[in-house]
Amino acid sequence: MSEKVKIVNVIKQDDNYFATIENNPFYPDGKGGQLGDRGKIDSAEVLSTTEKGVVLNKYLNPGEYLYEIDERRRCDIAQQHTAQHILSAAFERIASLKTVSFKMGEEYSTIDLNGQNIGEEVLNKAEELSNDIISKCIKVEEIFTDKEGVQKYNLRKPLSDKVNGEVRLIKIDDFDISACGGFHVKNTGNINLLKITNTERVKGNLTRVYFLAGLRAIKDYSQKDLILKNISAILTSGLYDLKNKIEILLNENKDYKNSIKKLAEKNAYYLAKDLIEKPVVVNKNKVVYHKKEDETADFLHKYVDLKDYTLIIEDEKNKTFSIFSNNINCKELIDKLKMNNNIKGGGSEVRGNISGDIKFEDILKILEK
Repeated sequence: MSEKVKIVNVIKQDDNYFATIENNPFYPDGKGGQLGDRGKIDSAEVLSTTEKGVVLNKYLNPGEYLYEIDERRRCDIAQQHTAQHILSAAFERIASLKTVSFKMGEEYSTIDLNGQNIGEEVLNKAEELSNDIISKCIKVEEIFTDKEGVQKYNLRKPLSDKVNGEVRLIKIDDFDISACGGFHVKNTGNINLLKITNTERVKGNLTRVYFLAGLRAIKDYSQKDLILKNISAILTSGLYDLKNKIEILLNENKDYKNSIKKLAEKNAYYLAKDLIEKPVVVNKNKVVYHKKEDETADFLHKYVDLKDYTLIIEDEKNKTFSIFSNNINCKELIDKLKMNNNIKGGGSEVRGNISGDIKFEDILKILEK
């Protein structure tokens, strides 16, 4: 901490404090789509930033204080932001896809492209071209000009009509030049690496591309590498054999599930025979009750004669009841239960489900009326 900042006013904001600052040196959150600065003012931590001031974790009296900006965070922001310029230019060169918006997050960044159904080939080429530009260690130039001077440059994105006064351009050789006020690296080599991690369709016929750059991308690679090695060790398989190994295990698991399902249905046949021998009789209604223990309960309704019996299955784990019957109206029963109990549910005349704070005895009381 060597420079000072002047706090003009401080007000309480929830559990923290908003400090209005004269000539605020902290870059604001969200400006130009990028993250804002963090750091300290005296002993107070800067939690968020705006054009006019910062949110602090403790109260400071108005006055002058030494401040410190987190330079490691600025470096990360610069890596992500310059990487975005390169990636956006790469998509435009390869597939004429324009970036309509950019958002930088604490964990990943995104760009929205004006197109959908972007294939893997285009994504791979854009990533490859971006990393090629990064590896060439090209100087990232700052050019200061005005609105008239901008006309000399072929900007990737036209300058907004709202812009007045001095204009800052970020130029990466003849690959990209864009107006931007955010943080950027001095040399593309400072980015180290760019990795596209995911894509999704968004409203307006756009595609959102998720990416990581710099230390974020390297950390992500290290974490995924460790995960794969651990999975490889658990499955006693080489890294490059994992896909085949997992496919084999999934197919085996599917076969086991089918076998268990068949056994559960057979068991339901015999369990139903036992249950109908000892029903609970309420107003001439024979009620068969069963607490779910396994998949057998899922097949009971097939083997209980629902013309003669009402089947009620309780799932204690999920706090639900399933009701099956052809001799009482399940929908009407559930509506009555909902009037007197704190439950949710619904169904048809022959089948329904309820969940909430209710017991089997509560259902029997309604059937008694």
